[in-house]
Amino acid sequence: MTDMEQFFSKTRQHTGDVYVADYTQYSKDHPTCMKGVEISDEKPDDIESLAFLNPNNVPVVSVNFEENEQFFRTGDNKQIHSSCECMLVSAQCSARKRWLALVELKYCKSADRNIASNFKDAISQLETTFIYLKDTKNVFSQDEYRYFWVVSMPEHSEKAPFSAFAWSQDDALRYQDLYKVTIYSDNQVEIWTNSVLKPKKQ
Repeated sequence: MTDMEQFFSKTRQHTGDVYVADYTQYSKDHPTCMKGVEISDEKPDDIESLAFLNPNNVPVVSVNFEENEQFFRTGDNKQIHSSCECMLVSAQCSARKRWLALVELKYCKSADRNIASNFKDAISQLETTFIYLKDTKNVFSQDEYRYFWVVSMPEHSEKAPFSAFAWSQDDALRYQDLYKVTIYSDNQVEIWTNSVLKPKKQ
C-alpha cells in the first residue's frame, strides 16, 4: 500500500510517462464524450494534455480528485470546495524528500486575453486544495515532501511559461515563502528522480 492509498480510495501507479487531460469543456462540445479528468499512460489523440515525462521510469502514484469526490465532502455530503484536477507523487522512498505535485489545467481558446485570469484562477484552486489536504486532512507534510504546483494550459504551449502573463518574481517568492512550494506553469514537466521535478527544456 502506498501512502496515498491510506487516504484515497482510487489511485493509480505509473512507471512511464503520465498524461493529464480535462475533457469537461470538450464533452460539452462533443455530446457523445462523457469524460472528465483523465490520467493516462498514453498521450491522448483527441485533446491536448499536460505531460509528465518520465525517462528514468521513476515510480509515480496519481490521484484523480474527480474519482475521489467523497474525500472533499462533509458528513452530510456537501462539497467542501472545488479542488484542483489531481495530484502526482513520487512513490519511491529515499533519504531525500520526495516530490508531490498538485495539478490544475485550464483550457482557453483566446490565449492572450485569458491566460492571466486563468492562471490566477488556477493558483487559487491549487492554494485551496493544498491547504485542505495539508492542514485539514493531514495528507502530507513538509518533512516528507517537496511541494510543486503545476498550472497547465494545454492548448497554448507556445505561450509557456504562463506565469509571465500574470506574475512577477516577487509573487512566486511570496508563495514559496508562505507554502514552501515551487510553481511551474508549463505543459511539459520532466521527472528526473524521486526527489527532482523540472519543466522540460525545449
